[in-house]
Amino acid sequence: MTTKIIKKIPISNISSRLIDLQTGLGAAKFGLNVKKVSLVYSKRNNNAGARYFKKENLPRIIYNNPGLPIEVIALEEKDVKPTLTVEFGI
Repeated sequence: MTTKIIKKIPISNISSRLIDLQTGLGAAKFGLNVKKVSLVYSKRNNNAGARYFKKENLPRIIYNNPGLPIEVIALEEKDVKPTLTVEFGI
């Protein structure tokens, strides 16, 4: 009786990061009608959702849309409502 042992090839850190950028939430290629994406949030207020979006999703959007202008504004004021704006054009 023969037994096959299959070894998993370890994925390097760079390969793992590249796969992460190409898949998952935010890994979407926008059409030519999207002209700009901007994110505004407060550093001091409870804007955890906006900070999470900046850390996890925005790098994927940047990777998959290299020519798209992306603006991130982190303000020091407390009473800033987090806003994600996607501008469309013709």
